[in-house]
Amino acid sequence: MRGVAQSMPILIRWDPDHTMTLQLTGTLDTACVADLERALESARHEHTRVVLDCAKLRLMDRPTLQYVADLIEHGVLSIVNCPDYVEGWIQRESVPAKR
Repeated sequence: MRGVAQSMPILIRWDPDHTMTLQLTGTLDTACVADLERALESARHEHTRVVLDCAKLRLMDRPTLQYVADLIEHGVLSIVNCPDYVEGWIQRESVPAKR
């Protein structure tokens, strides 16, 4: 159906080096933030490092991108396999606005 947002699956993989890898596929938007928060809370409980694998990420809305940029900036998570345009956008969102 056109115009209907589809929930993005977040696959969770626990790696032997005590890393939780969240494999993102499709679109990451504000509707997915609650799922992401639950995964982050689980990682905090386990004292585990969190990595977002964005290899299959197609789109991210701006509010969610700003949220992810904030998490990266505060060391809550890191990203891997991120499309260049998304990584550049995250970097731009992380830089304080010049006035």
